[in-house]
Amino acid sequence: MSAKSYPPTGMSHLVRRVPNEGASNIRRDWTGNDESNRNHNGKVSLSESPLRLRLSWKKGPKDSPRLVGIFDLDLKQLLQAGYIRDEPKSKNEVSLRFYHDWNNVVNIQVNSKAQGLPMPTDTRAGSKSRPFRFFFVEKC
Repeated sequence: MSAKSYPPTGMSHLVRRVPNEGASNIRRDWTGNDESNRNHNGKVSLSESPLRLRLSWKKGPKDSPRLVGIFDLDLKQLLQAGYIRDEPKSKNEVSLRFYHDWNNVVNIQVNSKAQGLPMPTDTRAGSKSRPFRFFFVEKC
């Protein structure tokens, strides 16, 4: 049985994880929040493609964020593949949405009914690529 890779084979050109150490030219720094419908979205210009984005996540607005990762996103290819959508009333903007699903995987997903693209994990030599799984520990 072969292990799945994330993003799935044939889609790795859409999003690439960038090693945290030495990452520069970060153009967006977003933080998702589970109490905000488990998603974070915003408008970005297609001219920013490839977009280097730092994504963090937290359980609620008062909690400390945890780094999901730094990613290079090919916005034009994500749009063509249907993972993001054109922004209405704008010629050059798209809506980029991240969703923290109930299986604790963070996805790029156009809406709650669409198939999501799992965010890649660690890319160091020898590591297996798995979707980013995000767990919160309840305080006692």
